[in-house]
Amino acid sequence: MRRLMLLAACPFLFSACASTPDPAEVCTTEWIKLRAEKAVTELLDDTQGAVKSMRKVTAKYVEGKTPGPLQLFALSNSLKSLEKELTRGRGIRDLRTLAKTCNDPKIVMDGMSTFMDNLGLPDRLRAIVQAMPKYQELLAEQLQGLGKAN
Repeated sequence: MRRLMLLAACPFLFSACASTPDPAEVCTTEWIKLRAEKAVTELLDDTQGAVKSMRKVTAKYVEGKTPGPLQLFALSNSLKSLEKELTRGRGIRDLRTLAKTCNDPKIVMDGMSTFMDNLGLPDRLRAIVQAMPKYQELLAEQLQGLGKAN
């Protein structure tokens, strides 16, 4: 009985593969923009807590004060959380999929730039995030994955 059900399902599985649209037809500017905005929104939602903690510590430094040990511990956890979201998070996975589908690694770089713009991070903090090894690896991996490494 199982074999019969499996055999009956095979044509449907193969027809789904055969009907995959051509990226040249699907990857219009509007289509990419809509999906990239959704992915960036997911990234913003998923990193909200980490960014809030980072802003508190940054505010202490701006005031000329040294953050306490608990704030520094929270900052460390926030950086780890941010790193996790930038490598395995839902939004970044969506950006990667979009870039691979449309064979355009620039989608990830533009999405991350939009993400940083939407955060409204101070320049120093933005530089710290952009200097994170995982952030750099993510962008380099995307370029290499599509054969367009500089």
